Amino acid sequence: MLSAKDGEIDASKQAMEELAVAYWKPIYVFLRGKGHSHEEAQDETQGFFEHLLSRDFFRNLQPEGGRFRSFLLVSLRHRLIDEHRKVANVQHRAEVSLEPWHEMEAVDASTFSAGASPEEAFDRSWAEALVERAMMVLQGRWEKRVALFAELRYTVESPENVAKYSDIASRLGMTEGAVGKAAHDFRKQFGEQIRQEIRDTVAEDDDVEEELRYLVTLLRS
Repeated sequence: MLSAKDGEIDASKQAMEELAVAYWKPIYVFLRGKGHSHEEAQDETQGFFEHLLSRDFFRNLQPEGGRFRSFLLVSLRHRLIDEHRKVANVQHRAEVSLEPWHEMEAVDASTFSAGASPEEAFDRSWAEALVERAMMVLQGRWEKRVALFAELRYTVESPENVAKYSDIASRLGMTEGAVGKAAHDFRKQFGEQIRQEIRDTVAEDDDVEEELRYLVTLLRS
């Protein structure tokens, strides 16, 4: 996607649209951190992704740094320099559906507080979105074991607060050994999926582990 050429525009545009839906929140958080109001950040986010999905943009695509995360932030900074961006937002507002606009109202204000720079808030929100995407995939795989999935996701998201396997087993009518094996399988699947999600946003396989380590440090901070 990041190396899109004229013959690959359609496929790249589809991939970009999927990532836009998945990663609108870091863009919105960055804009709020820059002092934009909710309405301004919403309009800017919408207009920004419409710009990225335009044919002219893909024709002149020049990726920066090999990571979609970095590429988005650099592209956004370039766009914000454009004094005519607000007019473009109004004219093209309906072209891209970043469906959960109402979720923007619920974004934790501390995410873009004075305690973190807009860039730091962007990266942390990106890491959180990546985890959520991986969890959504796993939720589909574990759809026949919904209660177990609900218990096991915390072994990844909040390991310090995880209930004992014996407690989980008691609640779900399982053996402690069966819960332990399920937890092992779940963590393995999550690790594989999170790496796949990262692989979709970097240029080289060698970048995956480095990006993973960086994102883990953000989530633990």
